[in-house]
Amino acid sequence: MNIRWNVVANYVGQGYSTLIAIVMLPFYLKHLGAEAYGLVGFFAMLQAWFALLDMGLSPTLSRQMAHKRGQAVSGWGELRKLLRSIEVLFMLLAFVIGLGIWLSSDWIATRWLTVQTLSHDEVAYCITLMGIMFGMRWFASLYRGGVQGMERMVWLNAVTIVLATLRFVGVYALLLWVTQKPRHFFEFQLAISVIELWILAAKLYRLTPHRTDAGEVWFSWSALNAVLPFASGIAYTSGLWILLTQVDKLILSHALPLKEFGYFTLVAVVANGLLSLTGPVKQAILPRMTLLLSRGDAPAMLDLYRKSTLVVAGVIFPITGTVAIFSTELLYAWTGDKAAADWAGPVLKWFVLGNGILAIAAFPYYLQFAYGRIRLHVINSTINAVIQVPILAFAAYQYGALGVAYAWFGVRLFGFLIFPAIVHHQLVPGFHKKWLLRDVLTPALVTGVVIGMAWRVLRIEGDWSRLEMLVAIATMVMVTCLFNFVAMLYSSKLWKMRLSNGQ
Repeated sequence: MNIRWNVVANYVGQGYSTLIAIVMLPFYLKHLGAEAYGLVGFFAMLQAWFALLDMGLSPTLSRQMAHKRGQAVSGWGELRKLLRSIEVLFMLLAFVIGLGIWLSSDWIATRWLTVQTLSHDEVAYCITLMGIMFGMRWFASLYRGGVQGMERMVWLNAVTIVLATLRFVGVYALLLWVTQKPRHFFEFQLAISVIELWILAAKLYRLTPHRTDAGEVWFSWSALNAVLPFASGIAYTSGLWILLTQVDKLILSHALPLKEFGYFTLVAVVANGLLSLTGPVKQAILPRMTLLLSRGDAPAMLDLYRKSTLVVAGVIFPITGTVAIFSTELLYAWTGDKAAADWAGPVLKWFVLGNGILAIAAFPYYLQFAYGRIRLHVINSTINAVIQVPILAFAAYQYGALGVAYAWFGVRLFGFLIFPAIVHHQLVPGFHKKWLLRDVLTPALVTGVVIGMAWRVLRIEGDWSRLEMLVAIATMVMVTCLFNFVAMLYSSKLWKMRLSNGQ
């Protein structure tokens, strides 16, 4: 499996899914209304929180799949035993959580959310549907992780594109021609979740060799115990990650009227869309880095790590800088809603800058994941939670969404200045300086220079049409990316020349 094709496939699949969600959002706002779209944002936030119950088992299965491919061909029966055991555990959790959501749906609709125009019965019914979908998406995430571990990225992303088209374009057709009730929106999403679950489960079971060396059982504590040390670390850090990235949304979902929370959802879609650009690289390199280390080829693993950092920085930094400068203009050009753009633009600026830093700060975690040594990540995540959660909670209640945005950026910058150096020194001594200067700061410097020059030429003013604004912003991003990749190629050639000359 060629890793370049896997990266390309991941970018196509993830890029299409992200782009179609962004393109369709203004139509959802128009046909559902800001308050109903706030309900969609509430669903996305709850889904992130309930991902805590994955307990690190999905990424653990992915790593076990990748590691098995680098070892002997025997032992697939043990892997199937692990898969079956996780399925049983997920099934029990899905039932309990679904029941709990159903029983608490009326309380959430009347006490937690500030609903102004939608009926409480409608909101409560939609929340019940959310509870059912949570369980289905847990299972889908498990099977998706297994397919990723087998590096079947081209197939996986083809399926992702089809499902994204059904999920976003199909539901728009429903809203446009059939109904605009929120309940029908969520019923349609539930149907797509059922299809997704069936397809991914069937594929993973076809990819996993059916061997009888460990026997076919439905549940095994021994199979789970074998991976619990690694899975517990992943679960703990994943839980802290969700806490760090979703606590602001949880608080704001209660503090803001549902309509304003719908506006905040615009910020979340754009800012999280930026982070999603790193997903394709992560999905491709984690199995390959693990595979290379299992074969004892650490130099090749580190070369892949550095090149991946450079590619991600070359794409993320231009988007981050451009969106930060023209956040309000971008939101207006995108949605056509002046009130939403004026409210969300200043908030988006600082969230997107923080997420740009976070996208690069994730790479030291990838390194720890490949080595199977995530102790430092656990420590860092714990410290972040202790510091960040009180800061974000205070900012949310005292200064609202904009205060949270300022705090988010500040905490992200502070963490990046400290933690990657510690990880690199622990795992690969002498590596951090080269990584930081060549693979991070070089594209950051190029981005700053090009955006600064382009900003003086492409001044977006109030009398520009929405299309002209979008074209200008897209042009800035593409030009800056182009300069970054030219600088990347030149830097690579210069580095090779220095090595050949013994410098």
